Amino acid sequence: MAGNNGAGAAGLHIGRMERTLIGASIRPRATVAAAQQRALWRWLIPVGGGLLAAVLIVIGTPHITWYLRLFLALIAFIYIAGQSAAYLWSSNPDHG
Repeated sequence: MAGNNGAGAAGLHIGRMERTLIGASIRPRATVAAAQQRALWRWLIPVGGGLLAAVLIVIGTPHITWYLRLFLALIAFIYIAGQSAAYLWSSNPDHG
């Protein structure tokens, strides 16, 4: 208990939290901008995958009418992009 002022484990936890909050508030702007840029690039993968799936559906089904191809491409885009986005969102430590 020496140097802890009788705070116990809770006092240690609060001290760590204060250091974390103080450290987060004094980050350089370049670090924050770089993190935002990385976050933006993370979402390029789901959108690109969804678009690729949609284009492949349209190219691979020339014998089907245009509105059915559009409907299938839209379903493929939503499904592929949604699955990829959900995976990336669950692996992001900032989402809470």
